[in-house]
Amino acid sequence: MFSYVVFPRILRETLWAIGFFVLLISQMTLIGCRRGSCEGVACLNGGACRGGRCSCPAGFEGGRCEIKWTDSWTGNYTVDDRCAVVGFIPQYEAQITPSTVYPDVVYFEGFGDIRCEGQRLRVEGRLIGRDRVEIARQSSCNRRYTIWGSGWRDGARRTLTIEYYYQDFQTGLSDSCRATWVKF
Repeated sequence: MFSYVVFPRILRETLWAIGFFVLLISQMTLIGCRRGSCEGVACLNGGACRGGRCSCPAGFEGGRCEIKWTDSWTGNYTVDDRCAVVGFIPQYEAQITPSTVYPDVVYFEGFGDIRCEGQRLRVEGRLIGRDRVEIARQSSCNRRYTIWGSGWRDGARRTLTIEYYYQDFQTGLSDSCRATWVKF
């Protein structure tokens, strides 16, 4: 049997260990709750905090939605186009500019090295994620040209590949092309 002195000491040590364990678990739970909370999380550009992290709208990324997708696309490019019917289009320079209204839209200035009434052709593209673009069917130059396609970007090599189709309603020409844009 336990002696009178030993039993209370074992009981006291056991209760102390259980109390310490309960306190430790409750503190870990509170810390975990604080980490998952949105207290002190400031999401930018329309981002919303969920579970302690920012969920960014289309066109933005980063821990606080501070990075615009268009930033890595914008710039000057050297372009090579190869088309099924026309063949090789001599190398030309073009630009990509961001929309001032939509965070996931860019404009291809000088697309296809086509000029219309003295102006370089401008084509709108919508970014699908950081490295993909969709060019919806669109007409330009008083509906003379209709262009559509899609593309992808290799950020490490600073290149953009666009596969597109165009129709010239004045000449009746339709063609499919693949353009390589190299940022300089």
